[in-house]
Order: sequence, then structure tokens, then C-alpha cells
Amino acid sequence: MRFNIFPPEGLKNIEPKFHVEPRAIAKTIERELSRKPLAGLYPIDGNGPALPVSLVEIRQGLIVMKPEIKPEGGFTSFIGGQRILVLCGESGKMQFLAANLRLNEDLNLVCPLPLDLILIQRRKEFRTPGPADEDLSFVLCLGAGQELLTKVIDISDHGILLDIRLGATEVEVGRYWHSGYFERLRSRSTTIDLVIKNVRPGADIDRIRAGCELYEPKKLVLKEFESTRSAIENARVQGRLNRWYLGASWHE
Repeated sequence: MRFNIFPPEGLKNIEPKFHVEPRAIAKTIERELSRKPLAGLYPIDGNGPALPVSLVEIRQGLIVMKPEIKPEGGFTSFIGGQRILVLCGESGKMQFLAANLRLNEDLNLVCPLPLDLILIQRRKEFRTPGPADEDLSFVLCLGAGQELLTKVIDISDHGILLDIRLGATEVEVGRYWHSGYFERLRSRSTTIDLVIKNVRPGADIDRIRAGCELYEPKKLVLKEFESTRSAIENARVQGRLNRWYLGASWHE
């Protein structure tokens, strides 16, 4: 039987932002459990084949895994040891150290919840849906003191998809928007420059969507943009999406 399991990433190649906040680790794993993912237990050094397992449940602080095959030589080498567990979900590749492995009464492997969980985006521009928050806007500055409120459909570390009222302004690929900013109630981010990369119809006939990338961003812009995306995603994982803004670096 062939299993499509991907090997773990070397820790030196993992960006710090891919480490899940400790308080969100359990809920992040629970979210993946609902999708019944196939995972693999790899040797610590990454050498050798993976033992394919299915994540069954989290019970009393333990992750329960059902082996899909019986390893050569049995489970002796697993008991009391540690492996790197890897699985691929919708958000990307997840991995963590499965320590103190043992067999339970159902002959399933169990290990404690990890203290560190790594969730690696599948691609650099992975986007997370924007919050259903009418108080969050991305404001476009159109010149001559004119501003246009737009709705954030999704956001990545370096790009954003905006929903705009049709006819409110010219929307075409290659167009630049300068000095825009995030705004929520009385808080606003630093000014952000965007370039339109794609245009598509909106969900309603009187709306249009513009996929944009950051244009020559400075360090502060990158920090605020990344903190906004991370705050939304982390709040969604924790089931506290109505308070996402507390994690955005520009929120006062």
C-alpha cells in the first residue's frame, strides 16, 4: 500500500512565524482531527521510512494515533522513544515532536500534546480569509482628499484581496494605489502601497474584487501587514475571531 506522506522540514529552514502560539496548539490539532488526516511518524534524524498513522482523537491531554501498518520489527523501537509527526492539511504541512510514545489498550500509539507545533504554509502567499468585521476596512486614498472604504476578503503576508463597489474607482491590472491603510474604529496602520495583480467579479453584480500585492514595502509595513494576517488566523483557530484585532501590531 502506498501512502502520500511528506518528510519533515529541517528546523533550520523553518521561519519563526510558522511556530503556532502555545495556547492555540490543542485547537489547531483538533481542527485537523476533524478532517481525518493521514500522518507519518519519522525518525528524529529524518532518515528511514515513515510509519503511517491516522490521528484518532485527543484524550486527556494525549494524542491517539492508529498505525496503518505494522512496522518491521514491531513497535519495540517506538515505545518510550520519540518521532517527528508530519501531516499535510488545507493550511499547509504540520509537524511536531511526538515524545514518550507508548501503546494503549487498543494498540494505538499515544503521545502527549506537543509544546511546540509548526504549521508551514504551502506557498509563500498563503491567504487567510478576512474577519466578518464591519469595523475593519482597508482605506484607499484616491487623491485630492478622496478616500474609499473597501472590504478585506483575504490577506497574506504580502498580498490582499479587496472587495470594491463597482464604478467607485478605476480597477485595472498594473494600477498602483498609494498611501492606503487598515482602519478599525479609531486605530489605523501605517500607510501601505499596493499594486493590482488581478481583477475578478465580486459576489454581487455591483461589486468587483482586486487582488493586490505590497509595492516596495518598508519594514514597518511588512510587520503590520504580517501581524494583521497572523492575528486574524490565530484568533480564528482559538475561536475568538471577534477579538482578532488585539493581536495586530497597529491596534492601540
